[in-house]
Amino acid sequence: MGGVHGSSGPPGMTLDLNFMFPGSLDPRITFTRASTATYTDASGTIQTAATNAPRWDYAGGSLRGLLIEEARTNLLLNSATLGTQSVTVTAQAYTLSFYGTGTITKSGAATGALVGTGAGQRVSQTFTPTAGSLTLTVTGSVLNAQIEAGSFVTSWIPTTSVAVTRAQDSCTISAANMTPWFAPPGGSWFAEFIDFNPTSALTPRVIAYPLAGNIYTLAAGTGLNAYEYDGAGAVSTSNSFSPNTVVKAVSTWAAGAAKICLNAGVVTLSVTLSGGFAGFASAGVQFMANATAGDGMSGYIRRVQYWPRVLSDAEMQQVTT
Repeated sequence: MGGVHGSSGPPGMTLDLNFMFPGSLDPRITFTRASTATYTDASGTIQTAATNAPRWDYAGGSLRGLLIEEARTNLLLNSATLGTQSVTVTAQAYTLSFYGTGTITKSGAATGALVGTGAGQRVSQTFTPTAGSLTLTVTGSVLNAQIEAGSFVTSWIPTTSVAVTRAQDSCTISAANMTPWFAPPGGSWFAEFIDFNPTSALTPRVIAYPLAGNIYTLAAGTGLNAYEYDGAGAVSTSNSFSPNTVVKAVSTWAAGAAKICLNAGVVTLSVTLSGGFAGFASAGVQFMANATAGDGMSGYIRRVQYWPRVLSDAEMQQVTT
């Protein structure tokens, strides 16, 4: 079997990547991030990962998976222990967050307050201000605070005297490492993942390859559906999922025809995709991102599997149970 960890399931699997083993990535994977970034360890302590170092993130002591996030900027200064300050904002969604028992009260470009719920607990609030100056008045204990452009919260970005940007995570297998396990043009991909925000304005891609035509085989787009696309057509599941939940999805294709199944639900009937997915072999494969289109996905990758054959409908439901 191609992966570092074995797995039972339908016969013929040639790739099995298990991301639920902290500190261990399959040697065929290339992981990069052009900045440091934070994560929460098993004890609930915020830690800092070095540039290009992967992050295994925990919530309530439970491992969520390998953390993959889009680039974000924390506009707050001296964010570890926040003081009252103003930031310049535009008329778009922002998410404010912090840990502690204090309160941040908004005025100017937006109003309202975000109230802490306890030491070591993180609260967040998404809102859309008017363009201008937003004043954030701090009372009480407000720690590890963040305000970032976006409709959901991401990992804390420490700052001092200037705003700081956390770079996008990239998790890929190069074309050179696609053999001997990959055999186009037919096959089946499975992914287990958690998506922070499936209704992002981006097209968040779970499994994709970076060629012209924006080809991907599993994505989580608007409508909370998983779907696959080859640059000319798409097939979506008839089953939905919620943000921040474990999702199991599988897609198959052969001679341009595709099927998809989500969380052991109904298998969506075949449709013809004109481009196919043979380009994976020449371009490599990306997990939770697509560098060509810039459509990053924020969440966790937990498991990826591949069969160089088309799974039956029953097998698709079996692997996504």
